[in-house]
Parts: sequence; C-alpha cells; structure tokens
Amino acid sequence: MIEQAGEGVAAAGAAAHAAQPVPEKAIESIGQQIAHTILHHVTNSNELELPFIGSVHLPHLELFGIDLSITKHVVMMWVVAVLLLLLFGLASRRRSLVPTGLANVLEAGVVFVRDEIAVKTLGEKDGRRLSPYLLTVFFFILFCNLLGLVPYGASATGNINVTGALALGTLVLVQVEGIRSHGFAKHFKHMIPGGLPAWLFPVSLLIFFLELLGFIVLKPFALMVRLFANMTAGHVAILAFISVTFALHQVAAAPLSIGFALFVSTLELLVALIQAYVFTILTSLFVGLTLHPAH
Repeated sequence: MIEQAGEGVAAAGAAAHAAQPVPEKAIESIGQQIAHTILHHVTNSNELELPFIGSVHLPHLELFGIDLSITKHVVMMWVVAVLLLLLFGLASRRRSLVPTGLANVLEAGVVFVRDEIAVKTLGEKDGRRLSPYLLTVFFFILFCNLLGLVPYGASATGNINVTGALALGTLVLVQVEGIRSHGFAKHFKHMIPGGLPAWLFPVSLLIFFLELLGFIVLKPFALMVRLFANMTAGHVAILAFISVTFALHQVAAAPLSIGFALFVSTLELLVALIQAYVFTILTSLFVGLTLHPAH
C-alpha cells in the first residue's frame, strides 16, 4: 500500500517544485490530487492494479438489469477464499498429535475461537455446533483486513456492502437459531417482558417493537458500520501520513510522515485482528442471547 500511495502522491507533489512560494492554486491542486489518491485506494472500482502490468479493467456483468460486475473488492474476497482453502488444506494434509509450523498457528486460532468465543458464550453443545460458522467469519474477516496492508491489495471489509452482507448473515443466523430452539411464536414472545398486568399491555407492545428493532436493525447495523469504519479509517490515516511530505513540499518531512505511516500500519495489524475478534464474539453473543433469553 505504501508503495502505491507513494507513486500516487508523487504526482501531486511535482507541481509544488515549479515555484517558490507555492501559489494558492497549486496548493489546492495538490490537495485535490492527494484526496483523489486516497479515495482511489479506499474505494471500490472496476480496475485492478497488478505489479509490472498496471491497471487491468475487470469485466462488466449484468443480469436482468442487476449489475453483477466483478470489482476490485470481489477479486480480493476471491483471493482470501483461495488463501484460506490452501492454508487449511496444507495444514490438515499431515495430521499429527503435536502439530508444528503452519498447522500449529492455525490450530491455535481455531482453538481460541472455539473455546474462548463459541463455547464461553453459547455453551458446550451449541458452541461446538456453531463453531464452523464462527471460524469461517473470523478467518475471512481477518484475512480480508490483512490483505489491505499488502502492496496492490485492498481490504474488502472497507466496503460497506461486504460488511453489510456479513451482518446480514449474523441476522439470519440469530433468527434461525432462535426459531429452531424455541419455535416461531416463542422466539418472538421472549421479546415481551412477562408478568406484567393487562393494563400495561401498551408498554409491553412498545418494548416488543423496540426489542424487534434492536434485533433486526440496530445490532446488525452496529456490526456493519463498526467493521467498515475501522478498516477505512486506518487506511485513510496511513495514506494521509504518506501525503504529508508532498502536501508540505518539504523533503525533510519525509522521515516523519513515513515513520507515522509505518507506525499506523503496525497498529493496523492489531486492529485487523481485533476487528475480526469483535465481529465474531458479538455474533456469538447475539446468538447466545437468542438461545438463552433468560440470561
């Protein structure tokens, strides 16, 4: 990412060398080019940047008037899917009592999600049963987050459509598990507090609609926006720090701006892991609240 951003903002800084002091229009032009560069790297597009090749235009697909075009973030999700299949396939190829190397690292992640997230929030039986879904969500989000820190890569989780689809998956899982465990009527009846007198029925009805709004809208919305905002903000911060040198037209600012960019990139590694963990544990907690409403 740093290499790409450097190439993009270098063009923005070229105009600053023409005259001293820098004219106001030139400063405005540099700012616009830097903003365009940052937006280009954090937004989705129909072009994919490849090393030694340049920009490759992705095919446009349309079905019954619906745009199904392959975009940069779609390609990144495909890359993540292939990486996960390859890594877990290689790790499980040689099974041993004491795993080593790649198998040991992946097993640590699997055991952590299963024991510390699924089992602790859902119980032994439901935790082990739903662990495959939670593991898929955790590793998919983690790899999507990390891919944005690789040169020529992009974070698909920085696309609100992707995070919205993941949140929708959580919403469907919560409702399906609640109905499967309690039945359709009882699942929604749990949203109404019991033991209230008849004259408080309007209050009970209001509470029901508020609970329904929380389960169907607010909780998935929080999952969607939290992941999207954190991943987008991190990449914008990195690119903004890199652009400081060109915006100030001072070569002496390069070590400082690059240093800050590297520092934020290191934090992004931690944020990538934390956001995958937060999304997974909140999904597990929401399902747990549905399966065990008394708690």
